[in-house]
Amino acid sequence: MSPSKHRVIRAQLGFLFRADGSCALEQGRTVVWCAINGPGDTGSSKRLNEKLHIEVRTIVASAIRQVVDCTRYPRTVLTVALQGLQLDGSEIAANLTSSCLALLDNGIAMNGIFCGVTIASVNGKLIVDPTRKIICNTNAIFTFAVKRSAAGTEVIASDTEGCFEWNSYEAAVKLAYEASSDIFAFFRETFQRKLSVDIWRNINIKF
Repeated sequence: MSPSKHRVIRAQLGFLFRADGSCALEQGRTVVWCAINGPGDTGSSKRLNEKLHIEVRTIVASAIRQVVDCTRYPRTVLTVALQGLQLDGSEIAANLTSSCLALLDNGIAMNGIFCGVTIASVNGKLIVDPTRKIICNTNAIFTFAVKRSAAGTEVIASDTEGCFEWNSYEAAVKLAYEASSDIFAFFRETFQRKLSVDIWRNINIKF
């Protein structure tokens, strides 16, 4: 595997029938599930009168808030459940990517899409999508939520571990932009396949 490329990514959308949106994502040997329910009614303790309440923790919530117009869904909650089934590095990035795919499967209004990219710094060398074995020998780990919209591409959330210099962070951001292009191309291919299947399912014609 190239140090500047992701491992093979596969995704299955809508596989959980009781969820409003779902995605099973394989990224190399890392496997995660994401299920999304809502926007729906919420209890008064969590209700935000002006906007949608997002019920999920950490960097994923930060990324979702950047792409979902929460003011469009006042007094409702969006619940995002993430489950790691097999962990072999870059789990946070996989959670970010699966969350966006599940949001798209859900059909909620969004102003862009996002994906997760993890980059490890090992003895001054940057490696995209590190495995758990590589992570054990890292000096620093950078995880970015990269958003693409009509306005362009930008980092909307990040998480870092370890010691690093600012120029290493800047280099990691640049590499994350490059690596995200392959993931967004994967998004497009995934939904082209999904839409073509859904269209034929909805045509009630016997051949």
